[in-house]
Amino acid sequence: MNIHPLVVHFPIGLLALYSVMELVRFKKVMGQPYWFYVKAILVMAGGLGALAALVTGDSAISSVRQGNFVVSVSNFRQVVHMHENFAKASVAVFGIIAAGYLILWLNRSIAVNILKLRANWLKKTWQILTKLSHFFVETKFVILLALVGLVCITITGGLGGTMVYGPNADPFFGVIYKLMFP
Repeated sequence: MNIHPLVVHFPIGLLALYSVMELVRFKKVMGQPYWFYVKAILVMAGGLGALAALVTGDSAISSVRQGNFVVSVSNFRQVVHMHENFAKASVAVFGIIAAGYLILWLNRSIAVNILKLRANWLKKTWQILTKLSHFFVETKFVILLALVGLVCITITGGLGGTMVYGPNADPFFGVIYKLMFP
């Protein structure tokens, strides 16, 4: 049973919305105390959903036949491979961001403050993770990560649509397809 189409669309929406929120920066909204948590929930839920979509992708390929695909078998295999690679890149990029948000969120809670005091090696490890999270989430670097992630999920989705509907179904992605597979 192919559940990939059921799993894949919701994370794309969450991660696309997160990316837009990260790219379009309004000072009035960014200063609100809830803004951090809204973005954190979007990227963490979207990241987990994207991971589920990645896991279900293997079962989906067996149900997608070359029937609608109007190019050679070798191109179909190349599209499948590239779709998988961009999906992995999407999960990696948004996974880094989500992990950063999770660590910073935990730093704001009391439980981690108690945890950090327990062992010296744990305290040092947590300090390193916090510094990395701060860099990935609270600097302008997050804008680059969000943009790269958005590009990756867009290409992943376009390649997925190409496998199901053919390379000419979407006029926008048809141009990108021709650039990727001349």
